[in-house]
Amino acid sequence: MYLGAFLIPLVITCVVFWQLKVTPFGKHSLLFSDTGAQYVPILEYLRSTVTHGQFHLFSFALGTGSSMVPLLTYYVISPFNLLIFFFPAAQLPTAIAWIVILKIGTIGLTMAIFLRHAFLRSGWSLLLFSTAFSLCGFVAMYFYDIMWLDALIWLPIVALGLHRIVSSHHFGLYTASLTLTVLSNYYLGYMTCLFSLMYFIYLTVEHQLVPTPFRETWRMHWPAIRQFIFGSLLAGMMSMIVLIPTGLGMLQTGKGNFFADNYLPTPLFGPEVLAQFGVGTTDFTSHLYHAPSLFMGTLMFLLLIVYFVSPKIKAVEKTRTMWLLIAMGLSLFLTVFNTIWHMLQQPAGFPFRNVYFFTFLAIVTAYRAWQTHPDQTMNDPQKILALLWGAGLLTIGFVSAQFIPKLWAKMFPSYNNDLYLNSQPNFHLLWLALGLLLLNTMLIFVTEWRPIRIGLLGLIISCELGGNLYIATHGMDFGSETKFEKYFKKDSAILNKIDASSTKFNLHRVDYLHSTIGKAYTGPYNHYNDPLMFDYAGLSSYSSTLDEQSRVFQHDLGYFSPNVRRISAQGYTHLTDTLFSVKYRLNADNKHPVTRLNSYAGLGFAVPSKLADVQLRDQTALFNQQMILDALGAQPNTLARATVMDVTTHKATAKEAARATAKRNRHQGPRYVQTFKLRVNATGLMHAYSPSANVIYSSLLVNGKKAKPLINADGTRYVFKLGQHTKGEVITVSYVTSRPQAGYGNEFVSLDQAKYVKLAQSLKQQRFKLDRKSGVTWLSGHVTGTAQRRLLYVSIPDMPGWQATVNGKPVKIRSAMHAQSIIPVVKNYRGMIGVPIHVGKNHVILKYTTPGLTVGALLSALGAAIFIFLLIAGEWLRPLRQRKAQREEDHS
Repeated sequence: MYLGAFLIPLVITCVVFWQLKVTPFGKHSLLFSDTGAQYVPILEYLRSTVTHGQFHLFSFALGTGSSMVPLLTYYVISPFNLLIFFFPAAQLPTAIAWIVILKIGTIGLTMAIFLRHAFLRSGWSLLLFSTAFSLCGFVAMYFYDIMWLDALIWLPIVALGLHRIVSSHHFGLYTASLTLTVLSNYYLGYMTCLFSLMYFIYLTVEHQLVPTPFRETWRMHWPAIRQFIFGSLLAGMMSMIVLIPTGLGMLQTGKGNFFADNYLPTPLFGPEVLAQFGVGTTDFTSHLYHAPSLFMGTLMFLLLIVYFVSPKIKAVEKTRTMWLLIAMGLSLFLTVFNTIWHMLQQPAGFPFRNVYFFTFLAIVTAYRAWQTHPDQTMNDPQKILALLWGAGLLTIGFVSAQFIPKLWAKMFPSYNNDLYLNSQPNFHLLWLALGLLLLNTMLIFVTEWRPIRIGLLGLIISCELGGNLYIATHGMDFGSETKFEKYFKKDSAILNKIDASSTKFNLHRVDYLHSTIGKAYTGPYNHYNDPLMFDYAGLSSYSSTLDEQSRVFQHDLGYFSPNVRRISAQGYTHLTDTLFSVKYRLNADNKHPVTRLNSYAGLGFAVPSKLADVQLRDQTALFNQQMILDALGAQPNTLARATVMDVTTHKATAKEAARATAKRNRHQGPRYVQTFKLRVNATGLMHAYSPSANVIYSSLLVNGKKAKPLINADGTRYVFKLGQHTKGEVITVSYVTSRPQAGYGNEFVSLDQAKYVKLAQSLKQQRFKLDRKSGVTWLSGHVTGTAQRRLLYVSIPDMPGWQATVNGKPVKIRSAMHAQSIIPVVKNYRGMIGVPIHVGKNHVILKYTTPGLTVGALLSALGAAIFIFLLIAGEWLRPLRQRKAQREEDHS
């Protein structure tokens, strides 16, 4: 039975992947959404650094440098990920596909274990319920977020542990499984803790024949309550090795911002949610926002109704189960509860991530109904009532889906409401749902030929679950496995030419925005995590754990950052190349792909102390760069503004407006073409910046030639390139815009090449020369200070964990510059590391330790020791002594 519980969902998933031609059954791969943009690069970085013995808890492949712990705990810590070490780097998408398949099979296995031991029942019918959970709507919609699947694997074991606490007062299984849930994924582990409290309360009152006062219930179940509290605290204590450093790390992200709207008791959906019990009602095209994915098979939906109709189940039990389902439903329905369940933040895409808890409870309730043998215990009117209830609820759901989302979007227009409106299922799916409901009703109420009945029910639910999984993939831009192998090897070969590595001692960064790996992706690929994928020190990153301080600092200097989870290498100038120690710029499309930059001055260099006083401002990138040049002692007009000779605006023709048809363009309304005629005032690379973000960059023309960026940045602010130009040259810059009046504030500048190279060379003369024994988390080197330059600037974000010594004496790190964000909240941040130095030669050591890791490890070790002691003393030795005493008493 357990083998079947594992193999049935595994085979169904394999069949669907085979039909989709997804690796290992075809050339398609899961290179889309979070799998392609995050999991593949992150897991490849883990595989590469571990196999080469270069793994560290700080990485320069994460933006401009960040702690690895939050990233690891959110994306990596799962025993299934060990599978990646059996595949070469170029075949990592195949490894991830196998991880998904095996995890889905394991969900079925653990659900079967729970049902078998929690209800002390066996039989082949149990496989119907285990398979329903393993391929429920949550799995169908989010299977490519592979770390979330671990929480579904452990949930049935956690629930079984709660049953054991209530029935036999043994907390060992609950504590161990909850600890492993949190360690596997602390985000959904947090949700599991909330669920455990709700489910435990339900179990303590489940079988009480009559309502009992709280005080009496507390007294009756105090031994179980004590075990639950102690077991939960121990699980939390043993998880501290993850929770403390991760918590401190997540406080550095942009997710700590508070928004009052997230805590209002507003509804998130209406009765149209009932349509989600039907097959094929949601797919990938609506993954950013849609109704809760409630699908679990028509049989489970019908049995859920049977539970409340069956005469074999007492009214008091029905009432308690109903309140449990209502409580779980409210966590989906009301904004304030939904926010609490999502770790005090509303999800940015992939909504209602806690829906699988409702599905679990619904399937458990359905299994209870199945155990009452409804074919024998229900009369015909009750059977008809169950059918009518099911048909009525489905009809209400599909009918409501035709008008309620439209009304909601019209009354309260918003981005989410527009997405929700477009995510509603087609009405014709109602007939399919009603047909399956009628067919399942006929089968479960048949009393004869039971083995054949179970076989037919199994066939129907397998087809439903497999079909729902297949339909849920509609809109997925599958990548190419063969192209991934080809271009991964090509990009790796180019990087090997410069011995690029984020772990080498003479650290420098690489700008490889023009890599070829994007050709393996069918959908948009913005190269954010290329540094992780190819293990080099870069400038970009994309994850839910992105350090907000370093992101804001880069964004204030003009780098493209559409939100708090993304920072791109797009938006550089030669000054930022120097500040971020960019030594090479690579372009795989060029005949000579490697360009060594003369703006490189080392990982660090001595600067005037007044650089530490520079306060960057949000939305003023070029002004910020001018302040930095002044603080560094650059010559006047190193950053020379162009002379605006003329500005013309006219309404865009259809052909001109078509230039701005980039995917996901945020600009709406009439379109205009705005043209600037400029005189260049310095020889060098010319840049522009739009403080009001009025430029639709995909339409950009310079002297009539296309100049759109590699990554679509429409609707945002960043420093964009206009090409290399000479002093005195007259050029035209043209773009489409929906707000031409805002264009008069646009800035156009040139960085004087000769003057800036001279500045970079003077900085390089006093660079931070690293010793060969330096590593990632321990940097040792020498720098010469002068009376004019008494501060060592190091191109590493000034974040918690770094400590410095100069000539053997500890010194306090001084932030070199400060950054500012206005959106989403006004806040100041530290800049890069600045180390005060003396005149003459200085031996500087920078050391990094992960904040909270040591304390967390000690607490976890202490918790594990207490747990093992209590497990042996309380759950093994004491029962042995009790049984021995009982035997002696029997003999006497």
